[in-house]
Amino acid sequence: MQSRQATTRADVIRQRRTNRPRKSKASVSSRRAPKAKAPAQPPVLIRRGLASVYTPDRRRGKQAKRRYDVALSTPGAEMRLPSLPRLAIGWRLLSGLLVVGLASLIYLAWTDPAFQVKALQVRGLHRLDNQDIAAVAGIVGEPIFLVQPEKIQQALKAAFPELASVAVAIKIPTKVEVEVVERQPILAWVQDEQTLWVDASGMAFPPRGEDDPSIRVEAVNWPAPSTGESDPELGKAATQLLSVDMVNAIMRVKEEAPKKTPLVYDSQHGLGWKDSRGWEVFFGTDVDDVDMKLYVYKAIVKRLKKDQIRPELISVEFVHAPFYRLER
Repeated sequence: MQSRQATTRADVIRQRRTNRPRKSKASVSSRRAPKAKAPAQPPVLIRRGLASVYTPDRRRGKQAKRRYDVALSTPGAEMRLPSLPRLAIGWRLLSGLLVVGLASLIYLAWTDPAFQVKALQVRGLHRLDNQDIAAVAGIVGEPIFLVQPEKIQQALKAAFPELASVAVAIKIPTKVEVEVVERQPILAWVQDEQTLWVDASGMAFPPRGEDDPSIRVEAVNWPAPSTGESDPELGKAATQLLSVDMVNAIMRVKEEAPKKTPLVYDSQHGLGWKDSRGWEVFFGTDVDDVDMKLYVYKAIVKRLKKDQIRPELISVEFVHAPFYRLER
């Protein structure tokens, strides 16, 4: 009886286990929540010959924030302040600060009186003065960085034809030096009620001052052919009016002319003068042999004086064919 009962209990327990519902794998897997997949980013094509996929990083550009907790007077109590972003100094910020700093320095240099021209220091003036030069230069009160020496030289030469040379030097911070060389007039050329001064090189320029040259030439017309520009107007610039040989000839003829007698010039008869004894004399436009012409002229005057002849004209324009006239 006991064996039957034991068997019966074992059978009952086995039967219970057999009839117990089994957990299916599907039910276990169904309990697990499916992971949400992030939506795929759209592909971005880069033009480099081959197409590639570029997925932007959403975390880029976000900066870490720093949290601040402040303890209160109550033990164990504290107050949390709003989080502040961490500042990262990059090359763009540094370059921006550098640009702002340079712009500020440039502005200060342009507006600071310590870098503005106070006055010009001019050397070499005789008939001009510093005010004349400063008025034309127009740089007093301007920043020293804006001064252009070449431009000042051109402006001064255009305004003052009597200047043979102009040199401008800049001395930082506010000093500008101008050195000039004025033309020295040796004769005055008078024509058409206009007076021009001429230096040893034959350059003519407007007169300035009261010290007139001792040699005066009263011209009927311009030299022919003119060594300068046609009909020079010397209120604008210096003009090459005479050749160096003609200037030397004028000075040589002036030595033989009567004192206080102006020389005359005619493009047809050349250089000469009107003698106080009543005649005119011309030596022509060819001044290469002016010494020989003067010698011949003296010989003719000596002969006429001996013969008691008073001519109206003596011409030594051609040294090998001189002549005189009793009537013009």
